[in-house]
Amino acid sequence: MINSAIFDLGGVYFTDGTKEAVKKISQRYDLNPEELSNLFGTKSEIGKLYRQGKIKSKQFWNEFEKRFKLKVNEKELTKQWISFYKPIIGTINLIKKLRKKRIKIYFLSDNVKERSEHLQNKFNFLENFNGGLFSHKIGITKSDGIETFKMALKQTGDKAKNVVFIDDKEDYVKTAKKLGMQGIIFKSPQQLNNELIRMLKK
Repeated sequence: MINSAIFDLGGVYFTDGTKEAVKKISQRYDLNPEELSNLFGTKSEIGKLYRQGKIKSKQFWNEFEKRFKLKVNEKELTKQWISFYKPIIGTINLIKKLRKKRIKIYFLSDNVKERSEHLQNKFNFLENFNGGLFSHKIGITKSDGIETFKMALKQTGDKAKNVVFIDDKEDYVKTAKKLGMQGIIFKSPQQLNNELIRMLKK
């Protein structure tokens, strides 16, 4: 029986805007896309600190300038990065269906302050959730391990077996399963819908 569902945001509720930003920015400045992707994500120390809320936007972009020996407009690049995130309508419609079935909906997101605020101001997406956790507010990311998932599970108030975690990254789904949660690797809204239907019939 599923009582709660925890959704990742980027790549599940929203399109993967960071992936698009990396593509555009790497082309614009002739940078290595993989190296840039690591910097924007949690594979680099500076990227992780930014998503944990332990450094500010200015510090992150200062590091960007040092690493790539560039002079950039911090506000312009921040705007470009966050502007690539668009809501996935199929996921939103599915969440609304789940809420009608009285399933509680939460999010767990490795997200920087500027992006989460921009997306809320533009799309008011938080109204579709009962609650959730941003990495920049709790000080840890999903890549930091199982403690992040324990916090998310605790927020639901449910037993792990009654919670499903949904993410486009397999490693994070595996971590959730270690706690006893059910897990789905997101590929498309239709695929997610089909897998949830099977779970809800059990």
